[in-house]
Amino acid sequence: MSSSLPSLGNVVRVGRDPAADPVPARSSVAIGFGSPADDTGVTRLDLNDILIKHPQATFLMRVAGDAMREAAIDAGDFVLVDRAITPAHGHVVIAVVGGEFVCRRLFKQGDDLRLQATHPASADIVPDDGQELQVWGVVTNAIKSMPV
Repeated sequence: MSSSLPSLGNVVRVGRDPAADPVPARSSVAIGFGSPADDTGVTRLDLNDILIKHPQATFLMRVAGDAMREAAIDAGDFVLVDRAITPAHGHVVIAVVGGEFVCRRLFKQGDDLRLQATHPASADIVPDDGQELQVWGVVTNAIKSMPV
């Protein structure tokens, strides 16, 4: 990584470390529609297995701002960011622009490169001549807190 990248203080690596204990601790949730008094229909699922394809390259970041609201990514949501996926046109990405992380949809056709916001009040980011735009990773999932 170059020194022009922002601090990774709010970025958390997620997934299992293959070099760790061969029997990993499991974080799982129960799902199903069985009877509450009966275990029938309840299966244990590991969210690491479901959500993370590249554990060594996947990070968890908290989103700030409303630029991606129409893509169902709101301020305060967590996003899983996979740095092993090659970014392509249409992907929601985390990019570094002007030393700051931003979350936008990648628009890349021919020589036209921009980061598109989905919220009408937020501006697209079009790099100026000489301005560096670095796609840091591809957003694979958004995790949303529900009001309780």
